[in-house]
Amino acid sequence: MGGGKFERDDLATLRVTNVSEMAEEQELRDMFERFGRVTRVFLAKDRETGLAKGFAFISFQERTDAAKACEKMDGYGFKHLILRVEFAKKAS
Repeated sequence: MGGGKFERDDLATLRVTNVSEMAEEQELRDMFERFGRVTRVFLAKDRETGLAKGFAFISFQERTDAAKACEKMDGYGFKHLILRVEFAKKAS
């Protein structure tokens, strides 16, 4: 049945693409926390250069907060790029 409330909720996770290679996890957390409690930020980085690979996942405690963030942040300009924000797809 699962771990209840503490299980990671993929339904409240956003996939953010077109992220600047100069972006940092804390910057993304700060931008998205105004919509609700962020439980996890994963910013994919190149192991050799340490630069962001252009995408991130932002998990919220509540799906309604994720929905607000998705609506407001899709198309948001950040570090000379336009963010693309959508709900993450469940891995099958």
